[in-house]
Amino acid sequence: AICDVFTQYLEVLSDVLLDDIFAQLYWCVQQDNEQLARSGTNCLENVVILNGEKFTLEIWDKTCNCTLDIFKTTIPHALLTWRPISGETAPSTPSPVRENQLDTISQKSVDIHDSIQPRSADNRQQAPLASVSTVNEEISKIKPTAKLPEQKLFAALLIKCVVQLELIQTIDNTVFFPATSRKEDAENLAAAQRDAVDFDVRVDTQDQGMYRFLTSQQLFKLLDCLLESHRFAKAFNSNNEQRTALWKAGFKGKSKPNLLKQETSSLACGLRILFRMYTDESRASAWEEVQQRLLNVCSEALSYFLTLTSESHREAWT
Repeated sequence: AICDVFTQYLEVLSDVLLDDIFAQLYWCVQQDNEQLARSGTNCLENVVILNGEKFTLEIWDKTCNCTLDIFKTTIPHALLTWRPISGETAPSTPSPVRENQLDTISQKSVDIHDSIQPRSADNRQQAPLASVSTVNEEISKIKPTAKLPEQKLFAALLIKCVVQLELIQTIDNTVFFPATSRKEDAENLAAAQRDAVDFDVRVDTQDQGMYRFLTSQQLFKLLDCLLESHRFAKAFNSNNEQRTALWKAGFKGKSKPNLLKQETSSLACGLRILFRMYTDESRASAWEEVQQRLLNVCSEALSYFLTLTSESHREAWT
């Protein structure tokens, strides 16, 4: 409601209220409460999409910095560093499960973001009562084997994972407008499958999203967020030992956790920004840096893809 009032009276309120609104949204995202955290990112997105055309250069800088701060403070670093308390063995599994069965279960992998309730069509977060599957339900899956301090830590980490994915979506929706990038992806994929490399994918990208209001430096800043999120997810997904340890400690249900959606959607959005800049005549001055970044990101992505052995992992990338 505050964001709606802000939007309605932008000219009067932006000098007075904008910093406070960003600070408030940032605060929401820091809380160990899924509803607050997701509302924070969704409200940020709505404020930017509804008002971005009227933002000054300085306000855009503040917006990018707010996004950057949220990204940096919600990367769930502890997923990579968590260790069971020394001297403790991993909780024993309920007796019906035989050792070899356990092994086949552990080979399966479940995306931490799966079964978390998606956004509604108009991009506003559903009201708490309406939420079908929320992090809280996921948290209830943590409980049987995890000890109390771990339950709290795992619950907080789950929320950070959700915020990361929401933020990737927020950047994509803000820069390109929600419908455009999905349509573009579908057409590009269809062209690639026909092997029509020269096929001109025509999507009406004119006047969609906030892309044209952002400077190249601001876009690079958002890109850095996306790539940092991507590399974190990749490091986690590659760390089989750590994922097994978390799974045995009761983190996130029956299978080993992964961050596949985060790994792939952050990269997709980053590439979308880079390729858009690379074909934009008005950004010719940034082309040298864009080209360098494109070559680095693409070669890193392709060499990583070639090392993937899991069918489902490759599938997600395809």
